[in-house]
Amino acid sequence: MKRSQGDSVHKETQVDQDHLKIVQFYREKMNLQPLHSALRSFNVQDGARMSGVYEICRNNEIIYIGGNPYFSNIRDCLNAHFSGNDGLPIGRYLSGPGKRRWRNIAVRWLTCLNPPEIVYYLLEDYQIRHGRLPIYNNAPNPDARDWDSD
Repeated sequence: MKRSQGDSVHKETQVDQDHLKIVQFYREKMNLQPLHSALRSFNVQDGARMSGVYEICRNNEIIYIGGNPYFSNIRDCLNAHFSGNDGLPIGRYLSGPGKRRWRNIAVRWLTCLNPPEIVYYLLEDYQIRHGRLPIYNNAPNPDARDWDSD
């Protein structure tokens, strides 16, 4: 029996809607997590010693979404970012020009078993809402003047 083109379109639409529900689920779950000042995030307890995903915000705007690789935890990743030992633009910012602005930086995290998958959903949600990725999830443009400004 041959499928009609309408069945195929309906099935794709359903898959897209189901996918968007997953994306929205993780965004809502992350939004429920408390924001912690960067000045205190190094003393975090509870889930920060587990695997998961996290968002770094500057003046209440998400500037980086990340997740810990296997065999590490959220706290270790945050320490690497804030010390600049991560080799990433976010680390260069937080340990360089952003260091004097830590009072404007906050972090929230969500523990989970598969951080790369959840980071993907959170980045997709951000891109849908803003038309781009968070500034430090992109390679910086050295000519951009707002790369390290508040």
